[in-house]
Amino acid sequence: MGTDMKPALIVLDIQNIWLDDNADLKKSVEKRLDAINGAIGWFRRNKHPIVVVYHEDKEMGLLPGIKPFEFPPEVEVEETDLKVSKHYPSAFGKTELGAILRKKGCDTVLIAGLSASGCVLATYFGAMDYDLKPYLVQNGVASHSEDHVRYAEDLCSTLAVDTFDQTLR
Repeated sequence: MGTDMKPALIVLDIQNIWLDDNADLKKSVEKRLDAINGAIGWFRRNKHPIVVVYHEDKEMGLLPGIKPFEFPPEVEVEETDLKVSKHYPSAFGKTELGAILRKKGCDTVLIAGLSASGCVLATYFGAMDYDLKPYLVQNGVASHSEDHVRYAEDLCSTLAVDTFDQTLR
């Protein structure tokens, strides 16, 4: 990795609706909050883009402005972070995410959030369609199944938060 990388962080789908009724998923997210918030903090301190991605589904009643749509307060996203709503597993699927990242000059994305075997993988591989180099935040993706987390981290390139200073500057 070069020092001229222009990374963005994608924080994906850590919405109340998925956590409120799924104890295994909630436990998985809680186990990974240090890595998720560590990545958010590093990107904020280094003034790199943070994109918060929400899954939106009218039929489920999952719409902006209601509690189930929002991220829990333990995830340190802010109003000033970029926001994208998606309707498909990939955050790049029929959204403005690719255009936003191009406009920001990004060439690399790090992904944290939900779910390791679904939207995280779809977004990871979708990034390549935009000529972006994707990474998962090591220990920053969650699932209802720890096997799915291990699978995603084995399949994909990962970066640990404590290596960001050496790899992403």
